[in-house]
Order: sequence, then structure tokens, then C-alpha cells
Amino acid sequence: MVSILKSAWHLNNLRTEIKQAQMTELRQIIENSKVTKDAIEANLVHPILQKELSPREVFEDINSVSKSYFEKGSAVRMVGLAGLRGVGKTTLLWQSANYIRENYTDNIYFFHLADLKNYNIGIREIHKGFEKYFTAGKLWSYKEKIVFLFDEIHEDPNWAKDLKILYDLFPIVFAIATGSSALLLQSTADLVTRMFIQHVYPLNFREYVSINNFNSQKIDKTRDVLQNILLQSETANGLFEKLKTIKPDLEKYLNEIEKSDERIYNYIVYQNIIRFLVIENKHQINEQIRDLVRRVIYEDIPKINENSNPKNAEKILNRLAASDEINVQTLSQSIGISQDEINKNLNILENAELLNVLYPYGGIDSKINKVKKYFFMSPSIRKALLSPLMLTENDSLFAKMLEDTVVLYLKRIFRDWSHISFFSTKGQKNPDLIIETYPKPILLEIGINKNTTKQITKSRIKYKYGIIVNSKIEAPELHNDIVIIPLKYFLLL
Repeated sequence: MVSILKSAWHLNNLRTEIKQAQMTELRQIIENSKVTKDAIEANLVHPILQKELSPREVFEDINSVSKSYFEKGSAVRMVGLAGLRGVGKTTLLWQSANYIRENYTDNIYFFHLADLKNYNIGIREIHKGFEKYFTAGKLWSYKEKIVFLFDEIHEDPNWAKDLKILYDLFPIVFAIATGSSALLLQSTADLVTRMFIQHVYPLNFREYVSINNFNSQKIDKTRDVLQNILLQSETANGLFEKLKTIKPDLEKYLNEIEKSDERIYNYIVYQNIIRFLVIENKHQINEQIRDLVRRVIYEDIPKINENSNPKNAEKILNRLAASDEINVQTLSQSIGISQDEINKNLNILENAELLNVLYPYGGIDSKINKVKKYFFMSPSIRKALLSPLMLTENDSLFAKMLEDTVVLYLKRIFRDWSHISFFSTKGQKNPDLIIETYPKPILLEIGINKNTTKQITKSRIKYKYGIIVNSKIEAPELHNDIVIIPLKYFLLL
């Protein structure tokens, strides 16, 4: 009996020592996670380009949340940066940290959840450790401004619940987190009123130009005017005349970009995701994009849906690369997957922000019952998925990539998908896209060298005016109630 009691005592002692060692380790990790000025500045410099990247345009939206909290006491004090792998979420995290350090506080802590996972440390442990060692068990009494940065927050399986607890029990903390769209957007039911979700999309052309130093000009005001002209004019003639007034500014910007046509092509086909800007070998870019897609499908999505079938999702995505409009019944028969399974996977792929989905033009019933149209979040994904099947480039693929690009631009502008739709009636002329503006919609056509206006003029839809985005023309053209604009102009939105 004595030996049993001694063994139990030793075991208990060992457990206590291990726990104490773990707590000591946790304390050291938290202390070492405090961010210095040098650490922030080092993380602002691209490791390969060896230069500080210009902030993305969403940077201002992120800063507005921190500004509202630190200056006005806004209730929203958590920001979630959601987006595809490689679009620059971590860089935005450090740029935001730098803005906060320069303006509000240097009491900032950075936690990389993927690394901390190796030590069995997540948000809960950080919360408990900070409470024990830095606030003497009274988080609520902490008064100094403080910021927590969580990178790859989805690596903590309980992140949503534990972040909510941290938010509720630590009322002074301001938090910014990065995460995969598939996880961050689907796991925030408890945080819906607490966290501001900022979508981080692939680059627009102006950001691509800025990051690569192809042009040092800023045309933010001209861009705003251009958007107003294209989407809020009263007539096609009014649009055309107003476009003339800013044409010199647009041309000046484009003319200062060396080999601008080549840059536009590379931007659309290969380099709209920041991670791939430094890779020159096009074959490597395609390989790495396919790897990115596989990681989303096989690693991210199963974490939010244990019943997901990655192989089915991959099959469906490959089919979509060849055609954006899918008849679920026909697809079900051709690849041997049930219609319910196809619809479920399409919904997951959309939530993972691999796809953008449009609904048909019309009332609620038509949006629910009819076929949907799918576009890739990055046109480069479509190219990468199809590249093993294609020996040479072809115009039909590039035309699809142009559509992906235009839809992505419109998503940035409107954010609310109810403004953008398509019309699909067999045996009739239909425009590529419909922008549902008041009092009548704008009809939009996209093409490599599209000059025919029949898709718009022969449509049954009563429209305000039509726009054709043409990748070959150099200057706008007016055709009655339709304006044909160069792709290079549209890319400056």
C-alpha cells in the first residue's frame, strides 16, 4: 500500500512539474510575442523583392475600424481578414499593426497559430496565460490599450468559441485575425456582431502596377470619377462624352507603364495573386496555383465540413474551368455525382472564395430555381486548372478569364451580389452580365475583340445603356445606346 501511495505521489508530482514547465513555457512565449518596432518593420519588407509593399486598397477599410475603436470607443474591436491563400492577408496584418503602433499604442502581441499548434497552444491558452501572468487573474481590470494579432487563426480548431470568450472577458483588447475564407466565413456565428470581416481579394490592376513599380502615379480620384461615369450615367451619349474628359488622365497613367499590353496580359493570366508576383516561370505559377487549390479543397474545407468529399469538389471545379454555366442534372449524369452533392460542393467552393456565383436576372423565383453562373475568384485559377489539358493558349480560354476579371471587379464595387446577374434564354440574344441599376439596368458584354452589339440590342431586357468591354480597341466608341470601352480603361476601376 505504501509503495502504491508513493507511486501516486510521484506521478502527481511529475504532473505538477510538467504543468509548471508548460506554464513557464507559455509565459515565455507570450512575453516573446510582444511586437517590437524592428519586428514590424522587418515584416513590412517583402523577403524576395526586398522592398516595402504598398498597402492594398482595403487597408483603409481595416484602419477605419481600428480608428473608430481607439478614437471613439466603437463596439467593434475585432477584424477578420478572410481570403484565398496567398492574397496578402499577413502583409495587411503587419501593415495594420504598423498603423496602430504609429497612432495609438505599441502594446501589440503577435501569435502565429500554426506555429503555436506545435506547443499545444491556442487562443484559450493565450487567454489564460495573459490572465495569470499579466493581469493577476483580472482581465477586466486591464486598462492599457492592447492589440492581439492572430495569424492563420483557423489552425486553432476552437478559435471561434475561444475568441468570443476572449472578446467578452477582455474588454480592452483589439484583435486582428487572418484566416482561410472557407473557415473564417463559416465559423463566425458567435462573432457576427463582434467581428468585422474584411474580404481580401486578388489584386486589381492598379495594385499590381503599384507593387511592381511599373508606374508611380496615383489616380484614386480619376478612378472614382471613372466608376461614376460607367455605372451612374443617364445615357450612353452622356457616358461617352464624360469619358472624353478623363481620357487624357487615363492615357497618361497607362502610357507610363512600360509594355502595358504585356503587363495587362500577365496580370490577368498569371499574376493577380501577390504570392506569385516574384515567379517568372509560367509553368511554376500554374503548378503552385493548382497546389493552392488542392490545399483549400483537401485541408481547409474538411475542417468545417467533415462529410465533404474533396475528390468530388475537385471534379466539379475542373468542370467549371471549362464552362461557367452548369446544368446540375447533366453534370450529375456525366461525372456520377448526385445533384445534391454537386449543389453542396458548389456552395462550399463559393464560401471558400474559389468561386463567384451569379444568379439569373428576375424575381426571387428565378434566382432560386434556375441555373447559376460560376466565375473564378482569380482568373489564374481557371488557367492553371486547364493548363495540363492545353498545349497552346486559345482565345476562348482568355475570353473566359476576361469574364472572371470583370466579375471580380464588379464584386469589389458592389459587394452586394443582388446588383449583378445574367440572362439566359435559349434561342435569344443575351448579354454576358446585367448590372441592376435604377431605373433600368446596364447590360454588359465582354470580349477579346467584340464589336457586335447584337447581344445587347436584341435582348428582351429594357436597358438604360449597354457597355462592351473590348480587350483590343485603343479608344472608346459610341454605337447608338452602347459604348465600347477598352479593357485597359475598365481595369483602372
